[in-house]
Amino acid sequence: MTHTNPTDRMINRRSLLRFGVVGAGSIAAATVLSSCNNADTPAPGESIAPTGVEGVEQVQLGEEITEGIFYPDPYVGPRAYVREPFYTGDKTFTIGVKLSSDVVDDWNTNEFSRWMEERTGVKVEYKVVINTDSDLTRVNAQITAGDMPDAYLGLPFTADQVSLYGSQGLFHPLEDLIETYSPMMRQIMSDYPDWGATLTARDGHKYQISTPNDCFHCRVSPGRAFINQKYLDAVGASMPETTEELREVLKQFKEQDPSGTGSMIPFAVGSSEWGDFIDSYIMNSFLYNPGSDGQGGGWLRLVDGQVDFAANRPEWREALRYLRTLNLDGTLDRTAFTITGDELLRAGNQGRLGFVRSYYWGWFADIDYENPDALWRDYVSVPPLAGPEGVRYARWDYESDRSRPFVITKNCENPEVLVQWADYMMDLEGGLRGSSGNEDNWSYVEEGGLGIDGRQALYWGKSWPAPAGTSWGSATLSYSSNDQRLAAYVDANSPTLEVDLYNATTVYEEFKPPQEMYLPSMIFDESAAARRADIATSIESHVRSNMAAFAIGEKDIEDDGAWDEYVAALESMGLLEYIDLHQQAHDARQG
Repeated sequence: MTHTNPTDRMINRRSLLRFGVVGAGSIAAATVLSSCNNADTPAPGESIAPTGVEGVEQVQLGEEITEGIFYPDPYVGPRAYVREPFYTGDKTFTIGVKLSSDVVDDWNTNEFSRWMEERTGVKVEYKVVINTDSDLTRVNAQITAGDMPDAYLGLPFTADQVSLYGSQGLFHPLEDLIETYSPMMRQIMSDYPDWGATLTARDGHKYQISTPNDCFHCRVSPGRAFINQKYLDAVGASMPETTEELREVLKQFKEQDPSGTGSMIPFAVGSSEWGDFIDSYIMNSFLYNPGSDGQGGGWLRLVDGQVDFAANRPEWREALRYLRTLNLDGTLDRTAFTITGDELLRAGNQGRLGFVRSYYWGWFADIDYENPDALWRDYVSVPPLAGPEGVRYARWDYESDRSRPFVITKNCENPEVLVQWADYMMDLEGGLRGSSGNEDNWSYVEEGGLGIDGRQALYWGKSWPAPAGTSWGSATLSYSSNDQRLAAYVDANSPTLEVDLYNATTVYEEFKPPQEMYLPSMIFDESAAARRADIATSIESHVRSNMAAFAIGEKDIEDDGAWDEYVAALESMGLLEYIDLHQQAHDARQG
């Protein structure tokens, strides 16, 4: 099995749905909706406490299914339950979805669609409303005209947009419905105490349902680095633990060329087109640097509860001095900032790379599991390095990935039905069937089978994605906790990349920064979001270009005037306003 450069599998986490401004609409009356307006707006930083639907008994999960299902211990995540159809009405609900010919095929004849109808009793007509994330003409028209389906599933609504449209009355508030009808969402918010905040709009309501995809290796992937172990051995060096030790190793690579190619690249950085940047690793040896995703803005963290910008601090300058030292040593040059993905992969497959700052091996080498001597196997993770002052952070993401939002529009007269319908995807069987298809493609694992992290495995999967027409793939509202993901069965005779990614990540966990330094995702109102985006674009370009210029000597990092000019330019771009916009959003973040 060979994996080449998988750019087609990359996820653009900042894809935006650019709707025009729409007017507020009144919410149609729901038969049991206890809170259909936004009158009870809480104070900043507080969410609206759910009270449930008056007069309706809270729905609970059915009997747990234990026979033949073995969980790792301890285990936090979805379990299997007996779940009976709950809806006996004759209404057919309409849900707007995205075209998915390669995975879902026809939404209305898809096996999982039919299974959900049998399991819940709810009839749904699925209507494709977008073909790609950028093809939004039909959705724009529906929202503008108020001619929306009952719900939207798997569309790229941002949290800002869900908050805006919800506050305008276009989407139903769901917190009371979740409290009454969604035991799995209640479990998720208990298992992940910060999850409720990710779903809460600026006015305190929850207008969306979304589920975790808690990928362990993804938490550090944008700040991971690799080094060729055979080259380390060849020059007689050990794994570097400090920035100075890395410098010495890089000089040995340059002087001795253990690659034997005559054109070794001691220090390489993944392509910026893939979101790989030098600062997300190196700068964390000088100060906590959350980095940027390359899409506009970043470098923001919390210091004593206040939003702070990292890329103009004295420690940042020290990190740039270090990069300049590597440049003077001849081990770091402009290609670290300009190399394309194809160029990096070509150099990697030629064996020319020593140390690589990259998301994973596949960016710089073909992954061939059938070849025990494949080049990518020579590269091992480099733990965070201790800087001259002992600073040693991993660039760690405390927020898990999540499904795209499920929103119920004002046109749905029975939103309680769709809330409970969505809940039936979130238990173990619902999630496995939704993401992996029918039981020809997955099964539970016998006791003693081992998962990704070496503990008891829970389930086995045959292929990903599942055969077309059998699953919803990533459109499923599956509860993929960290324990559930790591409980995927591993066949020792057929290794999986997930095991290697897990092992490549564990060395970073002990160096993650205190969570109180991590700036979580936030929701901005319409005007603040637009202004933030404008400033962020300028900051992104300025920091990136000057990082390269100082590192390779086009600007003198020892020149106080050059540094002061860099800092002053940030301020003229609106840095203080940029920080203040985030501070306001952070202070208003609902729990």
